[in-house]
Amino acid sequence: MNHYTRPHDPNSHPFHVYLAHGQADFLLAERVHRILDHMGLRAYMYEHYPHPGKKAADAVVQAITDSAEVAVFLTDAGAGSAWVHQEMGAALALGKPIIPIIQTTSPQAPGFTDLDRAVVFDAARPEVAIGHLLWLLRVDFDIFDGSLNVECPACHGFAAVDLPAMHAVREAMDRDRLVGGHACRQCGHPIYLSPFTLEPMAEQLALGRIWGE
Repeated sequence: MNHYTRPHDPNSHPFHVYLAHGQADFLLAERVHRILDHMGLRAYMYEHYPHPGKKAADAVVQAITDSAEVAVFLTDAGAGSAWVHQEMGAALALGKPIIPIIQTTSPQAPGFTDLDRAVVFDAARPEVAIGHLLWLLRVDFDIFDGSLNVECPACHGFAAVDLPAMHAVREAMDRDRLVGGHACRQCGHPIYLSPFTLEPMAEQLALGRIWGE
């Protein structure tokens, strides 16, 4: 089965997910890494964990071994990257659940695996793919409640807010609305979140777009 089905054990898998990406997708992968970190999920990116004196191939295999799942950025740029193909090949050889992020209308990648959980990526709306990826990871790791560490757009201080319930996220996605309205504990301004990326939105962008209003 192509998803993580056991309770996450940080001893056997220090990382929840390995982010396999090419150089051209660094900013996209970095954005996902930051969001996951704010959710309390540990994501591996090669750029964040240098391995001095160790061959890159050996470091990658060890990191994938240490990860419960692997998300592969098969965008137009990533699909042509030899590095990404090597990462995905290592993940397949190790039997890791894979979430492919594919820039195509058809979630197929012949020669790799049955991509039954493919996330379709549209460069014009990357937040939709990010939202789909976050949804899958929340289900896989049973993250249905808890807190989210976000930066207040008003005072730029960091605050812990309640992680939006998945039913509220789904309705907000369907209605093109934001979620939240949590008061910042430092300045009192409301913090609104994108239902796709769970990133804070500026107050002026939130007016008239709050879920439930």
